[in-house]
Amino acid sequence: METFKQRKKTTGRKKIEIKKLVNEANKQVTFSKRRAGMFKKASELCILCNAGVAIVVFSPADKLFCFGEPSTEAVVNRYLKGAPEFEPIKPSKGKKPVSCEEHNRKYDEAMKVLELEKKKKSDVEGLAKVWGRGEWWNEEIHEMSVEQLEQFLVAIFDLRSRLLKRATEIMMMHGML
Repeated sequence: METFKQRKKTTGRKKIEIKKLVNEANKQVTFSKRRAGMFKKASELCILCNAGVAIVVFSPADKLFCFGEPSTEAVVNRYLKGAPEFEPIKPSKGKKPVSCEEHNRKYDEAMKVLELEKKKKSDVEGLAKVWGRGEWWNEEIHEMSVEQLEQFLVAIFDLRSRLLKRATEIMMMHGML
């Protein structure tokens, strides 16, 4: 008598109810997959029908994504002007048009700077809480206890090392080192 292996039954592709997602992680995953699919379909439409297409999308994390053929700017300009044909994009006085990739790169850089500033802010707030009051740096040293003086000294050395590190970074960015 033959025995058959039982195959694992999968649910396969199911039709899903279209409603707003609650889980943030699910939103991001769904956005990424559907954005890629939408851009692929738009690309196919351009190739098959010689159509001009532009898609501008902001992710749940407010990141900009663009697709355009011949370019996003050309399609938008044609729409706004009601022109029958695409006009070449003329850069303004020595400037090239900025691509979506460039916008995304600048956005990523700005987000990194923002995160650094948030960390600096939390560090400063943490130092201010050392003595339970604000503007501890303006306090008279002779009014501090030995423990407070030790903490103050540690904070001063930490500040000094951070300043030296930041000064080195700035000098390297400007080619001074």
